[in-house]
Amino acid sequence: MLVALYKETTTQRTYRAATNIARACEAIVREVGSSGATVRAGAKADYAVAVDRALTSFPGVEGGVWQSGLGSLAYAYPTYEGSGQKTDLPQAEEPTIRQVAETSAAAWRPFEWQRDSRSQVLLIQACPLANMEAGVAAWTMTRVVTVGDRPFLLATTGLAFLLIVLLGSAALLARVLWRWSRRLRAVESALATGAEDLPVLQLTGQRDLDRIVKAINAAGAKAMEARRRTESLQQRVAEGERLAALGRVAAGVAHEIRNPIAAMRLKAENALANEADRGRSTDALNVVVQQVGRMDQLLQKLLRSVQRSEIKREPVTDVRKFLAAHASLFREQARRRPISVDVPDCFAPVQFDTAAVGGALDNLILNAIQNSRDGAPIVLRAELKGGRLRLSVSDTGRGVPEEIREHLFEPFATGRPDGTGLGLAFVREVAEAHGGSASVQHRNDGTTITLDIPMGPHQ
Repeated sequence: MLVALYKETTTQRTYRAATNIARACEAIVREVGSSGATVRAGAKADYAVAVDRALTSFPGVEGGVWQSGLGSLAYAYPTYEGSGQKTDLPQAEEPTIRQVAETSAAAWRPFEWQRDSRSQVLLIQACPLANMEAGVAAWTMTRVVTVGDRPFLLATTGLAFLLIVLLGSAALLARVLWRWSRRLRAVESALATGAEDLPVLQLTGQRDLDRIVKAINAAGAKAMEARRRTESLQQRVAEGERLAALGRVAAGVAHEIRNPIAAMRLKAENALANEADRGRSTDALNVVVQQVGRMDQLLQKLLRSVQRSEIKREPVTDVRKFLAAHASLFREQARRRPISVDVPDCFAPVQFDTAAVGGALDNLILNAIQNSRDGAPIVLRAELKGGRLRLSVSDTGRGVPEEIREHLFEPFATGRPDGTGLGLAFVREVAEAHGGSASVQHRNDGTTITLDIPMGPHQ
């Protein structure tokens, strides 16, 4: 805009200058005509006086009278700003003055000429003198400075000021963006902690950014409250499921202890009926003792499956060694079923109740042995994923019957005639006591049961 304004100003100044020298040329014509000067010897002084008088009221305009063949008859520059009076015709412009003046005199009409250079615009105007001999014309000349004059300095100053403003604005914007970037990095670092709940972010001091921080904090508070409510609801649902399972447990207990009670009653009656036969009485009492032991084991397993004991976590630095130790307990029972351990080389230390988890693994390994054919491999595997420890036992056995899959982890859910159905219920209780869960994957070639527990007590 400043450049365009400067160009427009220069154009207007050039137009005004052209109009000014045209009027000055007419003023010379009038002065010469009123003075009665003629083309004769000694008349040059009269022309000079007339020209000087005509140009006095036109600042910055110089001019004179020119005759074809004779050259300059008069020259004056009354408003010259030099140290003295300027009376000599400008030599550099003399050829152009001659051409313009003779062209005007020959055509008997005003003629104007303009030349633009890098620093100025040169304007020359010629007018034929009336009542004079042919070939005589008045001429005027002026210069419009385009570099170094007041409009140029104003435009340059404006551009310099604009440049300073732009550079200052850019520096201020860069500083604001840098501060925003630094504060945003602080917010990103706080959000990238990996915690399940949104952290409470500190205010940055930037009003707009603090509005976002407050919104994030409010959302985090709401999410935490919703999580608490969800956990409370899950606990109530779990308790409801446990109460519902108790009914099924009671029915299972009644079914399981009915046979031992019937056997004990029958043996006791036989012993009473055959008091004379001491051997038969002893055999009957042995059977009673065995059945009582069976009932005691059944009740102990039942208590372990429905009562959640306190978990005592302890650091485990070598998970591979822990799994291998429990796998070695069943080498003889496994016979031709190879048991292998799959643990990555780089495995971080974890914390869990080794006794409880070890008991759960024992149940899973025993189940895998009992449900696998000879020669079918069994794999104990450990992995860390999402801050949680996953211990799994995979077999290539017959799989879980369809009718008990939905109740696999409930007490007395079993697919074997000789099973009690309490082993997997105990596994589930161990996982949930650690804050985790137990799950099963039914594959085409077998079954995988997994304990998913947090790595530490605070996760």
